[in-house]
Amino acid sequence: MAKNSEKRVAEERMKELFKLAINDKKPEQADRKYELIYLYSTKYKTKVPEESKTWVCKKCKKGIYSGGGRVRINRSTITISCNNCGYVRRIPISRQSSLQ
Repeated sequence: MAKNSEKRVAEERMKELFKLAINDKKPEQADRKYELIYLYSTKYKTKVPEESKTWVCKKCKKGIYSGGGRVRINRSTITISCNNCGYVRRIPISRQSSLQ
């Protein structure tokens, strides 16, 4: 079992890899960084950061940022489509009432 200090270091590395993957110009290198994020999470039994979970395909683990996807916003949902495997993820948008 991983110690708390190892988990903390793994979480910091995952966040840093995500920042590097967003700014990476080469899709192959960005996809490798996304794969490393998931490897860290399985090895140290930590959760993947929420921002990277949203922008990485669940099936093929390729990034949406690196040109491998399409994002559409509808009235009630955000639709994220992967161009590599065809997986479609729909995230509901909750509306806050402006009348208070």
